[in-house]
Amino acid sequence: MSSPSLRIAAVSLHTSPLEEPGGADAGGMNVVVLEQSLALARLGHQVDLFTRRSDPAAPDVVEVAEGVRLFHLDAGPARPLAKSAMEQAIRPFRAALREVLTADSAGGWDLLHSHHWFSGVAALPIARELGIPHLQSFHSVAAPEGAGTLDAGEPAESEGRIPGEQFAATGSDLVVAVSEAEARTVGERYGVPGSRLSVVRPGVDVERFRPCPDVQERRIRPTLLFTARLQPLKGPDLALEILAHLDPSLEARLVLAGGISQDFAEYLEQLRALARELGVEDRVEIVGSLGRDELAEAMRCAGALLLTSWSETFGLVALEAQASGTPVIAWRCAGGVQEAVAPDGLVLDSRDPDVWAEALQSLLHDEDRYRAAVRSAREFAATRTWDSAADALASLYTTVTARHTAPGAAS
Repeated sequence: MSSPSLRIAAVSLHTSPLEEPGGADAGGMNVVVLEQSLALARLGHQVDLFTRRSDPAAPDVVEVAEGVRLFHLDAGPARPLAKSAMEQAIRPFRAALREVLTADSAGGWDLLHSHHWFSGVAALPIARELGIPHLQSFHSVAAPEGAGTLDAGEPAESEGRIPGEQFAATGSDLVVAVSEAEARTVGERYGVPGSRLSVVRPGVDVERFRPCPDVQERRIRPTLLFTARLQPLKGPDLALEILAHLDPSLEARLVLAGGISQDFAEYLEQLRALARELGVEDRVEIVGSLGRDELAEAMRCAGALLLTSWSETFGLVALEAQASGTPVIAWRCAGGVQEAVAPDGLVLDSRDPDVWAEALQSLLHDEDRYRAAVRSAREFAATRTWDSAADALASLYTTVTARHTAPGAAS
């Protein structure tokens, strides 16, 4: 028996789901929100996305696909804002969102699903006013106050982040995490009981991200790929050091793909200086943010993906690389990455570049092992589709809305 059609309001205040990931403050969250929305629409649900207008020329409403619309709301200056300055947009965004949601004459929305703490702080009070459930997804969780290491989580971009996450986590009907690791973090840090925590792991488009038929070409004189926003949390400096520690006879190259956010404007020059210092400047290509099709092409041509992040709630790029038949090397302690990498993937306990270089060389030098890794990566990713993710999410939506409207439910 199919679940009833729902009308869903999904909020992504600080970054549009239509923005290309890897640029400025766009990342895996953008992909997750958009792809889940499209998949939910394929199941027959209506999804309306709400984001802050950062371009004065952006239309009020964009028809993204059948069943999916995106609304640009005026909240602060119509230009990009650094995440450190985004708190100023929360109040005006809440007012604009309230105006749209209360003015509707088509029967209203069944639930509000906020993505990131900015969105939750803005939208949770409106959900309570409208008497509809509020679900919260964080996609990244701030490091606790006083944490001195990057592996503790993402540094808070402003003073309001930890109180904001606390507010959204404890006030929502359900927190939807992207990994078991993120769910544990939210539960432990913010005291959210397991009954109000669920996990829906991201999926991958296995048609867009598909393997290159010539495995041998990728293994010999390999191009290594790093793709993420260029900031210390993502560890591009480690990727450069790994390249420097590889056997020169491999003739390996490194592509750094990702944009720079306003809060890390000086970091790109620091990376260029490190490449010069390590003597690998002529083997490093910094290409900026890639479009989705460009990224897919880069992934299927790469010999391996270096997922060097200190902390990841999931690590969507790992899943996309594996769908492309590209082996992934990652750090075991980086949050949810173990849930994004095949069980036989290269997940290392150390951040020593020598250890990474040795593991990579061992894989690339063994043709049979490399081919097996390519097959295993693709097979693992093929089990993680966006349609299956949307099925799981829709089931949660149905359960939460039914519980919310049950006789005796708290208003």
